[in-house]
Amino acid sequence: MRAALRRGAAAGTVAVVALGLALAGATTASAAQAGAWGSFTLSGSAREWSGTMSLPGGFPETTFTSTSRQATVPSGSSTWQAASTAPGERYGSSRGLPYLNLRPQLDRPVASAASVTTYTFGSATPSAGWSFVLGDIDADQVTVTATDPAGAAVPASALGFGSAYNYCRVAGGPSCDAAGLGDVPTWDSSTGVLLGNAGALDTEGAAAWFSPTVPLGSLTLTFQQRSGFPVFQTWFATRTQSLTGTVTEGGAAFPAAAVTVRDASGTVVAETTTNARGEYVVPALTAAPGWRVTVEPPAGTPAAEDVVVDLTSADGVADVAFPTAPAPAPTSVAVTATIVDTEGTPVPDLPLRLVERASGATVAEVTTADDGTATVADLAPTTSYELFRADTGESLGTLVPNSGGVLPVGFFRPVPAPAPEPTVEVSGTIAGPDGAPAAGATLDVVLVPADGGEPTETVATVETDAAGGFEVDGLLPETDYVIVVDEQAEAAVPFTTPAAGAPATPLVLEVPAPESVSVDGTVVDQDGEPVADAPVAVLPATGDAPVAETTTDADGRFVLDGLDPGTDYRLIVDGDVAGAVPFTTGFADAGLGTVAVTVVAPEPTPGPTPEPSPGPTAGPAPTASAAPVAPGTAPTVRPAGRPGDLAFTGADASWPLGLGAALLVVGLGLVTGRAVLRRRQRAVVSGSED
Repeated sequence: MRAALRRGAAAGTVAVVALGLALAGATTASAAQAGAWGSFTLSGSAREWSGTMSLPGGFPETTFTSTSRQATVPSGSSTWQAASTAPGERYGSSRGLPYLNLRPQLDRPVASAASVTTYTFGSATPSAGWSFVLGDIDADQVTVTATDPAGAAVPASALGFGSAYNYCRVAGGPSCDAAGLGDVPTWDSSTGVLLGNAGALDTEGAAAWFSPTVPLGSLTLTFQQRSGFPVFQTWFATRTQSLTGTVTEGGAAFPAAAVTVRDASGTVVAETTTNARGEYVVPALTAAPGWRVTVEPPAGTPAAEDVVVDLTSADGVADVAFPTAPAPAPTSVAVTATIVDTEGTPVPDLPLRLVERASGATVAEVTTADDGTATVADLAPTTSYELFRADTGESLGTLVPNSGGVLPVGFFRPVPAPAPEPTVEVSGTIAGPDGAPAAGATLDVVLVPADGGEPTETVATVETDAAGGFEVDGLLPETDYVIVVDEQAEAAVPFTTPAAGAPATPLVLEVPAPESVSVDGTVVDQDGEPVADAPVAVLPATGDAPVAETTTDADGRFVLDGLDPGTDYRLIVDGDVAGAVPFTTGFADAGLGTVAVTVVAPEPTPGPTPEPSPGPTAGPAPTASAAPVAPGTAPTVRPAGRPGDLAFTGADASWPLGLGAALLVVGLGLVTGRAVLRRRQRAVVSGSED
């Protein structure tokens, strides 16, 4: 805790100093080279994730979408890139800093089951000074593709593959890879595929890092399972440098000069002013080439050429000098005016028309911005103009630009402020698909677009009480919305608000049940080995006509789709109706766990028949009855009455069946839902701890 407090205090001190330097236009900057790791926001649900990734130093605003079945943002306290790793040597340790944890859509080794995660950059990325890291690439693979700012494909060679390595068991690294395998993935630059180990074994710490050498518009990671239940990790990092300079006019300091810094794509990333000595500083910019510095010239002075600075390997200096000779008188000027209401508040979105008074000709039509300002360029310096409201024709005043500039707030006649839009309050109750109240649920109220498009704008978030009750205010009257319960966007509940002033009737809503659900599991033999190509079917609770059929894959796994939610069924393997296992579907996809069957031993070669020995007469063999299971349990199924059961032992077959039934009952309380399909316990524990 003390170390954390010290780190927090140090970070706060650095932030305050950097802000003070930027505001005051500090004189110089000491070597400001530094590394930083990206932060993430995440929202959405399975296969429909979205979020943001942020890096300092003017790195473009970045958004992402993902079709991963599961997504988390761990804190980095259990898994991190140590300073002794290849990316850590450049950017420092990522310990205690977040990263993104993702999975495939389905745990199947086919392209259609892969998840696709696409990062979209708000402007072109720098051509140097940043990297991304892919971790835990072992029983899986990632295809890395990118486009340039124009949308054209970027060759894999330009992705800047650095090296493959293992972040476990290194100096300052996390305690993982207990077996000391030191597993690393393999990069194929011809296909853009980062491939896990040849055996598709589930290991720990296998990673690779990339530093793109060209500007990118987007980056896509296609993640596919090869075996098991894999996850993969993504970090972003950048290195920053400082930029300083001095602005002079005729050899003397130029204070309060407006300084603008743009990246190589022309995007403005920093704005500051010089101090009394004409000095300025921008503490942190991505360590890349092509930074462009522009300084607003003094009144009557020609503009100076932009200064281009390369910050790839060192802090930069960009000095700007203006001459003392006055600029020639302008032939045209620009004027900015501010429109305010009777309260003195700027009025946005007001249409204006500027007319030359002598000729009556309209010279400009503009609309006020959010701050109430409107700018008109190319006006004659000594000509008289009149400004009108374009919507009403009301005159707002006259002006003669002369030398141009900004007219004072309130220069024109005030206009009425717009009336606020009316809102309504909605209340009611909401229940789940089973009819039980959705108590303690989180409700996101999402506006339905007027054009009927996909609802995306969440306008309110509330929590239900013990009876499933809720109240939401501030909604637009007579408007369509949907309620998303606990982020289950696929089961959104629609409603329409009443008219303003109309009696509010409490809503009675219910989350719709899905049209169908699926179950899955794994078939193993008596030794725990997967059974491939085994027929698996689902029968109704009564009747022997299958409602769903499939066969297991090479890993013994099966998926059965199209089942009715909240319905009793029986599971059979290899047509063994007598050994059917009852189960009940829920209202979401679920897993049945491991289904164990006895593989029939081959018939022995006939030989001499020995004389029978007298002995007690055996009674009828007991039959096994399968205990019902619910999705998420791990049943053990032993088909009854098959040849080869308990061969060569003479033991009674009823005791293992009874023990299996007891274990099924215990398993009902321990395992639910598709969680049994998660990858190894260590990966899940690590993600949840983070």
